[in-house]
Amino acid sequence: MVCPGFVADCLETLEEIGMEGKAEFLKAGGKEFHAIPCLNESDAWIRALGQIALEHVQGWDLRAPDAQELERARARAKELGAPA
Repeated sequence: MVCPGFVADCLETLEEIGMEGKAEFLKAGGKEFHAIPCLNESDAWIRALGQIALEHVQGWDLRAPDAQELERARARAKELGAPA
């Protein structure tokens, strides 16, 4: 089983896919179940994912906001109903 939509696994995906999915597969008559782990433990994958992200944020303002910008954003969020 390969789940290409998951770039990282967690306990929930491990349980739902690796355990529940396996049980359903075997119950339906499947003979051999092999789950291929997500790439989240690979240094090469993390570098590749970072590169993919950088390629797709071209033109975005990636500089860190200053304290005044953060305060304006907090005030605006509060005006729009965000919890204090």
